[in-house]
Order: sequence, then C-alpha cells, then structure tokens
Amino acid sequence: MSTSPRPDTGDDPAGLLLLRGSVPEVSAWIRKGVVPATVAPMDGWTAVFPEGASFADPPYADGTMVTASRPIPRKLGPALGFWVVDGRAIITLQTRGRGGIRWVVWEPERGIVAPPGLPQAGPVSLQRVAGGGSRSELVEILHELYVQPDRLLAAVVAVLELPGARLMVDASGVADLPGAVSVLPAPKEVGYFNDAVRDAVRLRQELEA
Repeated sequence: MSTSPRPDTGDDPAGLLLLRGSVPEVSAWIRKGVVPATVAPMDGWTAVFPEGASFADPPYADGTMVTASRPIPRKLGPALGFWVVDGRAIITLQTRGRGGIRWVVWEPERGIVAPPGLPQAGPVSLQRVAGGGSRSELVEILHELYVQPDRLLAAVVAVLELPGARLMVDASGVADLPGAVSVLPAPKEVGYFNDAVRDAVRLRQELEA
C-alpha cells in the first residue's frame, strides 16, 4: 500500500503546499511524482508536506524544490506553496489557468528579489488565490528584512487566513493532523522520471559534442 497513516519518522516535513483538490485526488497526484509526502485536509484546502528527499536521482533529489517546481493539474488548483530553500523564503502560486508557476522569492537583508526567468507573483494575486486576508499587512510583512524565513512564511500564511501557519515554524504537529496520510511515489513513476532525466542529459551531451 502506498497510502497509510503517517508514521512518526522524526523528520520535519519541509514546506507546505495548499491545493483545492480532494485528499484522494491529491494523493493520486503525489503517487505520480517522485517525492513522498504527507497529505491532510485543512479548512477547505488539502495540504501537502514533502517528507524529505526525493526518490529521484540528482540533481532532482531535493524534495522541497522538486515539489515547489512541480506543475499541478488544473483540477487541483488553485494552489499556494510556502518553502524555505537555501535560507530564502519562497512562495509559489498556481491558478487554474495556463500561466504556469509564479514566484515570490525573499532573501534576508534584501527582501523581495527577482531571479531571472522566474515569473513573479504580487500581493494582489496571492490574496485573490487565498480568498482572504489583509493586503496591507501582507505587503508590510514582505518588506521585512530581518526575520527568519520560516517565521516570515508563517506570518504570510496567517495574514492570508490560510491553515498551517504554526507548522511552518514547528512541523512536529503534522503527525497529529486529522486525516493525515503518508503517500509514496509509485516505483514505476520514479523509474520513468529517472529514465527521462538520463535521456535528456545524454541528448544534451551529444549536442554539445
């Protein structure tokens, strides 16, 4: 069985993804990926907490970044993700349209930055997808420069009136969420992914040669 009550592994899940699909639909999506995750219903959303490393080969072994960068099916959207990666606070936004993933990237002592090639999301879009919260308070939080990334994200989640704010700072409570299940990627999906990556690397090497 690839879906089971979440075991207490002692490892804190890294990041929070909130989607509008049902727990069974989101669990099926996780099984088609490469990152194990806890899935739980939370106040009208379905929450996904990546459980550490990806099952894929490098350079896709970082479960947090793989999940943050993974497009969601339209039927599961819209979605908001909150991630701490390399000391940065990252927010991802996906709607049911075809705009792809939009990003908010925040760095300590610098605030919001604009990495090349990443479409940006603004406070208006975040508030619209969240369905609530104070825009002025959100802007004020995102202008902070001297705060821990996880606490900044917790404040953003709270001001947007979304569930899971406290879990951004202390994820030990994930095991106790009502209805939480641990979902593992299907081995064949991991195999397909690794094969596709190897093929892409081989093709690039041949083109460079």
